[in-house]
Amino acid sequence: MKGEEESVLERKKKWISDQLQNNKFKAFLAIQILLEAALLIEFVLLSYGAFKIIRYTVLLAGLFIIAWIDGHEKRIPNSILKVFFFIRMFLLAAECVFAVKMGLPLLLSSVLGLLTGGILFLLVYFLSRGGVGMGDVKLMGVVGSYVGIGGIMPTVFLTVMVSAIYSIILLLLKKIGWKEEIPFAPFVLAGTVLAMALGI
Repeated sequence: MKGEEESVLERKKKWISDQLQNNKFKAFLAIQILLEAALLIEFVLLSYGAFKIIRYTVLLAGLFIIAWIDGHEKRIPNSILKVFFFIRMFLLAAECVFAVKMGLPLLLSSVLGLLTGGILFLLVYFLSRGGVGMGDVKLMGVVGSYVGIGGIMPTVFLTVMVSAIYSIILLLLKKIGWKEEIPFAPFVLAGTVLAMALGI
């Protein structure tokens, strides 16, 4: 068991090392840092609370990692989703402790956001007949737990709009076929960033 854990750890270290030698990853990382810095300034100007700023910053960091993996490997690792969901639960517990009066509304918002995001994309999963994967369903559920019930619907709308526009452009340029699958996590990232930038 210990040997297996060390093997997994070694593979993760090698993966990180390989990415850091990839110029595209470096550029992607630079874009992430710039976007997060710009959004952080906006969050402060909008007078967001410390926990909300931390929550959004963690979510964006997670989405960048997931978008990169999905964009290159066409998969969304459950292990990463579990880590970011655990972090959300930890932050939610901290929010409930330090803002007792807001504890129940925050909990309800997070749970409803998770269910709404997950169920909406579960419907898309069945309607698209595999066009959207279960990884995307779970990802949107995790995003919903971070942005809450007030933020998940605009995020879903913007995500779908960006993916639709991108797909139409590629189809018109004949870069993809009608039945060709494209990674969805990058669009979830784009939709979330747009929603945050718009202050939704």
